[in-house]
Amino acid sequence: MREMTIDNEGKLVEIVNPAETELHLEVARAGALSGFAKTEVMGVPIGAAAVGLLTVSVWDALRGLVGGALPAQMPQWLIPAVGAAVVQSKMIKGWMGADASNAAGLILTADAIQALFNVRGIVSGLVGGVKLGQTRAAGTTGNNAQSVDAYLKAQRLI
Repeated sequence: MREMTIDNEGKLVEIVNPAETELHLEVARAGALSGFAKTEVMGVPIGAAAVGLLTVSVWDALRGLVGGALPAQMPQWLIPAVGAAVVQSKMIKGWMGADASNAAGLILTADAIQALFNVRGIVSGLVGGVKLGQTRAAGTTGNNAQSVDAYLKAQRLI
């Protein structure tokens, strides 16, 4: 169905297809980075990860610019937590798009949790005590420092 707009003099001003107009409004509401943020390769959301990482990098750059003005006793987790709240605000979410904003918020929240609890250090400490057996190629000695080239030369393969 088409809509026509007629001015006061009875002249036809424009003909608009409502479906096209709704599509343009939907794209405008999606945000500047939303289309790229929806990019997936084999089901992996690489676009969201890239947009999120880009946003976090911009946040880190801004944090570096004002770093001297921030008190030294401010907890390290607070800055990424504030960044996560900022990118989830209605204005930023509307500008970036929900997908891009959610990806950036997720990365900033992970940074805040890491700074608060040092999750990587805890897991590394738990797993660091476990020694797993290492496999070797048949015919090699117990010396793991032996390079692949040295092994191939010893076997007269090169």
